[in-house]
This record gives sequence, structure tokens and C-alpha cells, in this order.
Amino acid sequence: MYTATLVHRPVSGPRPLHAAVGVIAFALGGTGSIYAFSQANAWGPVLDARIPNFSVRTLGVSTARPDIRSAAEHIANIRQVLNPAIADLVSVFGVSRQAIYKWISGESTPEDNKLERIRSLSLAADAFQKAQVMRASSLLKMKAFDGQSLLDLVSVGNLADSHIQALISEAQVMDAAYSRSGLGKSKARPSDDWRTELSIPGSSEG
Repeated sequence: MYTATLVHRPVSGPRPLHAAVGVIAFALGGTGSIYAFSQANAWGPVLDARIPNFSVRTLGVSTARPDIRSAAEHIANIRQVLNPAIADLVSVFGVSRQAIYKWISGESTPEDNKLERIRSLSLAADAFQKAQVMRASSLLKMKAFDGQSLLDLVSVGNLADSHIQALISEAQVMDAAYSRSGLGKSKARPSDDWRTELSIPGSSEG
């Protein structure tokens, strides 16, 4: 997948800058069109030829579109997918409960270092949701990485993709075991008590 960088290139002769910007915004802002970032190799040269003020270069990176969600939207995503206790968010982000509620309401914006932790946890939530992990909240405090949990790693800024993938794999194994156990067909009230917060046997920190 690709993203696009717009590079200014001076040219001779008058050319309305707003027209160039308008065309680029239309091309890059379309959804599901031939101008998607993933097709930048195809449409880039055409756009470059029509707008000499700019050059569209494709770069081999993993993210096609920038994540422009606000702090409040990231926190809403975290709460919806991971359902952490407010006390856990207070601990992970190193702020007061009042600060958390102000972020949720949009009344204030977190500092950059806090925002990075919020984004990190939100991206983990995205990965769990994409992998259709059930009961993702039960993974938050699992001491899977040398005695550290996902929340511990987020709090010190050390959460990596390998950690998330390890938890997803473990969740899939546990869900398969749960299905084989027949507990899902029981009339008893569902519970996560069968899960554990202990380290995952044989897990790799990556």
C-alpha cells in the first residue's frame, strides 16, 4: 500500500495555486475511486503532468491513509472495543479521572506524549476488532510479556505490533478451546473466569 507526498516544484508563468490544490484534494479525497492511494503508481504521473506545480511521489509504507481521528474518537474506540475501566485509563495515561472525562467530552486535548499512548491503545483496539477477537477486554491485563501486560506496555510506550499479534493469536486459541469445551452451549451465565491474567506459556515478546 502507498501514501502520497506532495512536493512543490516551481514553474514559470502564472498558474492559480488554488486550482492545483483543488484538483489534488479531489483526487486524494475520493473514496473507493481510481485515485485511491493504493493506485498512486497509475494515476500519479497523469496528475503530475496536468499540475506542474506539484509532483506526486509514491512511497513504500504500510499506511495508505493518515489516521486523523481526534483524541476523543480514539478513546471512544478504546472504550467500545476494549472496555477498560476508567481507573485503568488513568493509570496508563498518567492523568486524573477528570482529565480523562475532559478528553472524552472534547473539552481539552491531551499532551503529545499522552496522545501517542492513546493512539497506540486505539490501534491495538483496531487490530483486535479486525481480527474479530471476542472479549478483547480480557487481554488488557494478561501478563504475557515478561510480566508485563498490554496496558503496561502502552504506559511506557513500548507496545509493538508483535505484542498485539501475539495476543490475537492467544485469543484465537482460547476461543477455539472455549468452543470445543461446549461452554458456549451451556445455559449458565457467560463468564470470563476461565481466562487468565497469567503469562501466556511459550509466548514471544517479539
